[in-house]
Amino acid sequence: MRPYLPPLRWLVPVMILAFLFFFLYGFFHWLLAAGLVFAVLLFRPHREWPAWYLAFALSALLQHLTVSALGLGPPWNRVGPDSAALWLHPLLIMLCVHSVQRFDFRPESAATLRGMALMHAGAALAGLLLMAKDLLAVFGGPRLLAAIGMASAEVRPDSLPDLVNFMLSHFMGGFLGVLLVLPMALWLLVPANRNGSSRIIRSALIYLYLLPMLIYIGSSLLTEPDDSLTAMLKLLLLAAVVVFSFLHGWRGAALSVLVVSVLIAVDGHMHRGDILELQLYVAVMGAMALLFGASVDELRDKERLVKIDKDRLQEALAALAESSRRSLHSEELERKRLARELHDEMGQTLTAMQAQLSLSRTNAPGDTGQDGIERIEQLTERLGKSLRSVVNALTPDELDQLGLYAAVAFGSPAQMCEQAAVEYTTELYGDSQLLERLDMVTNLAAYRIVQEAVNNALKYAHCERIRVRMRIGERRRVIFVLLDILDDGIGLKSLRQIDHGFYSIRDRAAALNGALHIQNLPGVRVHVLLRQ
Repeated sequence: MRPYLPPLRWLVPVMILAFLFFFLYGFFHWLLAAGLVFAVLLFRPHREWPAWYLAFALSALLQHLTVSALGLGPPWNRVGPDSAALWLHPLLIMLCVHSVQRFDFRPESAATLRGMALMHAGAALAGLLLMAKDLLAVFGGPRLLAAIGMASAEVRPDSLPDLVNFMLSHFMGGFLGVLLVLPMALWLLVPANRNGSSRIIRSALIYLYLLPMLIYIGSSLLTEPDDSLTAMLKLLLLAAVVVFSFLHGWRGAALSVLVVSVLIAVDGHMHRGDILELQLYVAVMGAMALLFGASVDELRDKERLVKIDKDRLQEALAALAESSRRSLHSEELERKRLARELHDEMGQTLTAMQAQLSLSRTNAPGDTGQDGIERIEQLTERLGKSLRSVVNALTPDELDQLGLYAAVAFGSPAQMCEQAAVEYTTELYGDSQLLERLDMVTNLAAYRIVQEAVNNALKYAHCERIRVRMRIGERRRVIFVLLDILDDGIGLKSLRQIDHGFYSIRDRAAALNGALHIQNLPGVRVHVLLRQ
């Protein structure tokens, strides 16, 4: 564990600070000394614990001697230097720190929801042990009787509530001491927790926590204390703590609870109200606020991580789409090269063969030779048609010559419908000038999608009409093309037809960061979005 506090040179200042805490802890309801010891031991390695224990024990001895000499503090504080309770205080806190550290409670991980839960467990254990220590310190003697208001050693039924109040109040003192000091130490001493501290402090000034205290003190000085006003102010303070915890997480909760505890302490000294009620109010409010604030921080951290993952996913998808676009572009260039070679090489060869056959016809002897040459000419003509079909399939000339919409309206899809005696209509919406800005990949993908959809409808739909709508527009510097192909055929019999019959369309749409949507009406509606 990384030590955040310098070791030996801090012994004297911390010892003086501990003495002040012990000396002032006559207001024992917030036992801040317990929180100080807990925080120091948590931040220091185990090998230094004996030195720190000695420093705190000497501070406690100095405090007890001062209190006893001046007659300050409650009766259970005025014990001699030989009292075991005097030396047990830092030892018991040491036991609490060691207990929570066994569950991997470290300053670096204390800001999580699990860490806050372990901190509460450590604070509760500290309060329990310190309560037991205080009972042992005065058990069986007149000090205990004076402390709990009993006049004799005989335990009467009406004295049991005083004993219970004594125990609960001392438990709450230790619990609140850790709960108020340790979160502030985690905030100030762990570098990762100091990010955004100025923003939290500025927000704290906006909330003006001192305003409720000033109103309350002013009304108390002018009039008799009003219980309804006190209840209303406590409710307002609780609401402020909840809001601040929601806005700033566990650090906002620690700061707001610390401020509220000061207000409650002032109220307790001024009006001598029910101390146990005040302790319970601060303890419940502080515990819930810290846990709630830690939960809010964890949710925000998870939301931030989800956003980071989402951004990375978007970047990966964009990179994949760009890679697919480059692949399609390279594929189209390769198709054009093959088409050009087939047209130039094989086309010229076929033309030469036809010319040679024409010359051979005149020199062929008899009808048999003429028939053979005629059959060869027919085969050559069929081969030429097949070659032109293959070249057009590799790179449609009509797309380069006519443009996208004209090729869709009058090219291969229209010719296929005319041959099949199917009514074919096309419609164009949007800004037609954007058609000139479409690159080769988007043009070819849109054309192939219409061609594939029309071909599927002619083969399987048994339709009489096919309608193609094309919409083109631009949004945020991204050109989008919407293709809507609708037939009035028999429709799809199963979803498997979508998987097997439209994979080519889906792949082309995905490669251009688009989407495919198919509706089974009657008839089939193919709706495709392409982006450039």
